[in-house]
Amino acid sequence: MALASATRLLSRPLSTISTMHPMAASGFTTSNEFYNRSRPSYQHGPLSYIRNAVKTHGKLNVVELGSGTGLFTRALLAHEEWKASIETLKAIEPSPGMRQVFRENNSDERVSVADGTFQDTGVPDGWADVVVIAQAFHWCPDYNLACEEFGRALKPGGVLALIWNVEDRDGAKWVAQLRDCVERFEEGSPQYRHGYWRQTFDTPGYKKYFEPPVENNSRYTLDVNSEIAIDRACSKSFIVVLNDAQKVQVRADLAAILDKGEEKVWVDEKAGVFKYPYPRNGSSQLFHKPPPPPQDSMAPKPASTAGKAPASTGGKAPAKSDGAKAGKKTATKKSSGATGADGEKKKRKKARKETYSSYIYKVLKQVHPDTGISNKAMAILNSFVNDIFERIATEASKLAQYSKKSTISSREIQTSVRLILPGELAKHAISEGTKSVTKYSSVTNTK
Repeated sequence: MALASATRLLSRPLSTISTMHPMAASGFTTSNEFYNRSRPSYQHGPLSYIRNAVKTHGKLNVVELGSGTGLFTRALLAHEEWKASIETLKAIEPSPGMRQVFRENNSDERVSVADGTFQDTGVPDGWADVVVIAQAFHWCPDYNLACEEFGRALKPGGVLALIWNVEDRDGAKWVAQLRDCVERFEEGSPQYRHGYWRQTFDTPGYKKYFEPPVENNSRYTLDVNSEIAIDRACSKSFIVVLNDAQKVQVRADLAAILDKGEEKVWVDEKAGVFKYPYPRNGSSQLFHKPPPPPQDSMAPKPASTAGKAPASTGGKAPAKSDGAKAGKKTATKKSSGATGADGEKKKRKKARKETYSSYIYKVLKQVHPDTGISNKAMAILNSFVNDIFERIATEASKLAQYSKKSTISSREIQTSVRLILPGELAKHAISEGTKSVTKYSSVTNTK
């Protein structure tokens, strides 16, 4: 008994150290106060969205993983829809320095912070109504083990929510330049924008415990000055680990970008305050753990109807009978000359390839059979579709190059679709569109 307890106490710190990404371990060790001061808080709307997704009546047990210095925790406790409904909040954070700053900035008796990881939370089985991960899940080293742990800790019907604050590269030229300046130092560290964390949805653990993901996006701006914008950029883990000379140079480069200020929108130019755009794809992902099925639905179905079509009709036309075959042969002999021309037409028709235009037209006619479409409208629609395809191909090529792969696989295509298309549309596109995806050569210079 004593030996088992000693082993548990010893194994947890070792597990934490070994499962933290090296960049996170080094970048979030000595800069905790700076991180806490520089990073933005979380917006009201996304927090309301997550709260409405949690259907539990009464007080809530909340688990926050990768809680850092407690930025999200404090936003949650200050939110009118959350603060009165929380019974207990267990924050889990592997960095001792982050935990120390968390404790210094929290006085709520309902809240505790402890050592742990995505794969080893220490939370009792079926305890949590909601598991929240803010600005952290892209660091997860094993998505399948993490999902197994989330599923174990959540109550039936509980919710897993992931949320990120992401600077809007497309919101202004200076933001794109700012990000380019710092992102060259990433050195392969995982980031939200890479989308690798979306591999979670394909793991056995996710499929075992959770429903398909639901994505909610919001666009907003924050009022900042140059010092805040530079500090925020320099709070990235891969900038924190640079030597002093490199940090000085990075800050100078960032200051030059902000002084130039391409497409900067001023709030108060005299005071030096301007808008910092955050995009719609700084998102919340909600994954519901399904409640247990009703008792009567637990009964096994007869083998012949257990979710499958009978063998003779499983997606194929019924087999022809021998009599029908014989009749067909006789008819063929009698009318081979008369039907030769028709056969040639059928072959030619079969060989005809379906174009984007014909496919789109066919889909439109299926949805609205009595509605026509003009040539101009079809041209616009084609242009739109081609643009989407080009954007997906470009993003997929970047992902393949980032992973140093010579081919684009279906995984890069799926990730690109999720990054570019809205949630429900992306889900449909992936279920329908990636069934026939094979590997394509990765083009280095994609337009």
